[in-house]
Formats: sequence, C-alpha cells, structure tokens
Amino acid sequence: MTYSKIQKKALEFLLKKYESSKTYLGKNEVSQSFSLSPEKIFSDYVNDFADVDEIRDFENDIASLESDNLISILKKDDRIQKITAISSNENWQKIRLILGVKDKNERKKEEIGFYSAIYEDSNSEQIVKDFCKNQIERLKTDKEAEYVQEDAKNIIALLNFILKNKTEILERELSISVLSNSKTWEEKYKRKILKILRQSGHFDALLEQCDDEKEKILLEECNIFSNPSYVHFKGNGKITFENGKRLAVFSDIPLALSSTSISEIASLEIDDSKIMTVENLTSFNRISDSETFFIFLSGYHNSAKQAFLKKIHKQNPNKAYYHFGDIDPDGFFILDNLRSKTQIDFTAYKMGIAELQKYSDFSKPLEQNDITKAKSLIANEKYAEVLRYMLQNNLKLEQEIISWHG
Repeated sequence: MTYSKIQKKALEFLLKKYESSKTYLGKNEVSQSFSLSPEKIFSDYVNDFADVDEIRDFENDIASLESDNLISILKKDDRIQKITAISSNENWQKIRLILGVKDKNERKKEEIGFYSAIYEDSNSEQIVKDFCKNQIERLKTDKEAEYVQEDAKNIIALLNFILKNKTEILERELSISVLSNSKTWEEKYKRKILKILRQSGHFDALLEQCDDEKEKILLEECNIFSNPSYVHFKGNGKITFENGKRLAVFSDIPLALSSTSISEIASLEIDDSKIMTVENLTSFNRISDSETFFIFLSGYHNSAKQAFLKKIHKQNPNKAYYHFGDIDPDGFFILDNLRSKTQIDFTAYKMGIAELQKYSDFSKPLEQNDITKAKSLIANEKYAEVLRYMLQNNLKLEQEIISWHG
C-alpha cells in the first residue's frame, strides 16, 4: 500500500514520541500512550475557513490508518480530537517499514560509527573533529545529532574543503565543487557552516576586531568570496609577475588587480618614499601625494592580504609605512591588527586628536561597542591618548571627511 504525506507525517510524529519515551528505553513502570492532535500535522483542521475537500481528504487518510490498525481516533461532534498509536512492537516495526527508517538504537549506533570514523581520521581538520565529537556526545546522552546524516556528510565535506583551502574561491564555485550545485551552498548550508565556524572558537580573535560583516570577514579569512576581490594601487612603481610580465603603476592612474593576480606577483618595486594602506575606497580615490604609494586592500586584511603586504615590505624595507583609517576604536583595531599580523611598523596617518578637533562638526557619538574596544586598547597601552580623548568627548570620525578636505 502507498501512504500519503499526511499519513507518513502522522506516523513519523508518533514514532518520534515513542522512541523518545521511557517505554522505548524499557524504564517505564506504567503503561504509556502516544497521541497527537490533528492540527499538529494539518494546521488548518481547526480553521473554520479551511477547504472542505482538504479536510475530507485528511480525515480519510487518518481513517485509513485506523483501518490498518495502526492508530485509534477519538472524535467529538464528528471531528477528530485525538490520534493515538496502537502501541505494540509489531506495529512500531510496521511503521518503520512504512517510513523507511531503522530502529532508533540501530540508527544511533550507525551515526556514532559514522562520526567516530571521521573523528579518528588524521586527515580531518580540528574543527571537523570537534564537530564530530560533539555529535557523538549528543548521541551517547540520548539526544539526536544536530543534523540528519545526509546533511552532516555535506557539512563535513564543506568544512574540510574550506579549512584546507589556500586559494581564493567564489561561493558558487565552492557550491559546485563540493555539492555539485551552484545554489545549494547559499540555500541550505551557508548558515550552518558559519554557525559551526563561529562556535568553534578558532576565529574569536578575528571576529572581536569587527562589528560589521562578520560572516563575510570570516569566510574571506578562509579565502571564500561572494565576488572576486580586488586590491587597488596608485603611486609610482613596477609590478613583475611570476610569468615575467611587467606592469607600470602611476600616481595619476589608479589600478585594480584581482586577488588571483595578486597571488601571482613576484615583485613590486616602489619608487615612492612612503607606502600607505587606506581603509576605505572613497578615501583611496580622493587622497593624493606625489611621494606616496597608496594601497586599498578591499575589506578586512585577511591572511592572504597580510602575506602580500609582507612581500611588499621584504622587497621595499627602507620605505616609511603608514595606515590611514577611521578615527574610531574600530579604525585603531584594524591598524593594530595590521601591525601585529604583518610585523610592519605602520604609523597612523591623520588619525589623531588634531583631526578630531578640526573636524568635530562632522563627528558622531560613540556606541557601546566603541567604548568597549577603546577601553580594551587603552588597557593594553595602545593608542591611549587619542582613545581617551574620544571617550572624554564622546566622539569618533570617519576618514572620508579628512581625505576630502585634506
């Protein structure tokens, strides 16, 4: 016999209740019944405006289950009030056959084996191992795994791919590579993967440094991009690629190269005496100086961009290095991260008290997260003077007004 979606939904609900009970575990000393109300599986059943034909079909489906001696129905005024399973080992096994599932204990044993094999695999990334360990612990304490096994397999495949990935890949390319469909990542797995990565604790230091676009920054740290990213240059210098091709850079002709092209740069010879990273694109486009080579890195300075800056510094060690960002706690967190991750002695450019005073009419009040970050940096004796001024005067400033007015 073929069973309808409604019938299977009712049986699935009842089986889940039974397999979560003390009766199933053999720990119950009294007789237990397993029931559900009709609206649990057909929400419009109690709606006075429900389609009459749909109600009739629903009642016929439930009546058919009663004819098969799988359930009993309690009615009042000719309407179904309660659906109760006729509990017996034979019936529960019959229901499992209808649903195409195994006994819960058997499923649990198989799931533990599945996660244990991945946990013990030396090729599994640590975050994957931690994820599997958590699922094993849930199953052993009679909880369900967080995801059905088919989803878990895809999640583990995605995590291993992402965490091993060393080159830039676009999200749709990731989806095709692992899931054989360009849309499945976005539609089904992106939120799940981001949740696991955030909860892993491995990216806490990274995420503490940013308030906005945390998910974008986290994925970019793993070289996963929604669209190709570009690094912008303007100044005086020459770029030589690994294939021997050369490209001149001029101060009056801004240039943008994709991250893929950046990874293929063999050398960047800079003629200017100063090198400056700029936090925002608007400021990069506006700012100018005949002796400065400007670089806009497009977004958060992830490990790939940090490696690129290290290469520039190694090839141009005697230049003066500056960073121009917002005069707010976030801007100084970005500068501090840039300094610590690249080990380059970047000096803050026009990010001081003088600018806060000069452009105070364009300032904004601090938010709670600004205050928290400012106090954290001050506690570590970093940029204390300007940050204390911000706290005392309750203001912060975006860099665009400075690059515009000079």
